[in-house]
Amino acid sequence: MSTLMSWLACHWFPLLLGALAGWLLNKWLCKCTSKTVHTHVQPVAAAAPVARAVEPVVSAPVAPVVRAPEPVVSAPVVSTPKVETVAAIDLKAARAAGFTIKHADDLTVVEGIGPKINELFNNAGVRTFAQLAAQTVPQMQKVLDDGGSRFRIANPATWAQQSALAAANKWAELKKLQDELSGGLRK
Repeated sequence: MSTLMSWLACHWFPLLLGALAGWLLNKWLCKCTSKTVHTHVQPVAAAAPVARAVEPVVSAPVAPVVRAPEPVVSAPVVSTPKVETVAAIDLKAARAAGFTIKHADDLTVVEGIGPKINELFNNAGVRTFAQLAAQTVPQMQKVLDDGGSRFRIANPATWAQQSALAAANKWAELKKLQDELSGGLRK
């Protein structure tokens, strides 16, 4: 009999203790992860009806709001050369003029546009030199402003003019213009 008791004590007691610990752990985890909130709700039919008096709403006639016209502020006129329709960007001519151009319509060729600003304009749908040349300074400034405060230093005053020259494959003229610029601005 003593062998039977020792066998039960060695095998069944840890088994029962483990089962009890597992059950308690399961209860505790279910309680922690349960998002159900039980509340006592009274039936709606048991509530007494509430009578409210409805008063007519009387309103005075309202005069229409007349707004003064906003003043028109004109932006300074920057002369940009007319963009000629060209079949493709001449990469060989660009390299011969001294430009390090990675691919056609690489906007980083424009002085003042780096890789991050190029990415901003690409995300805004401006991917070609011709598209950038068609932008106004306020439109380009909005793209920069939407990009965040780190682009405040950039000034797009000459970007349309430079892009128009690049779109027209006038690389020598673009190089001459960029020699007159400092950081994309006239010296």
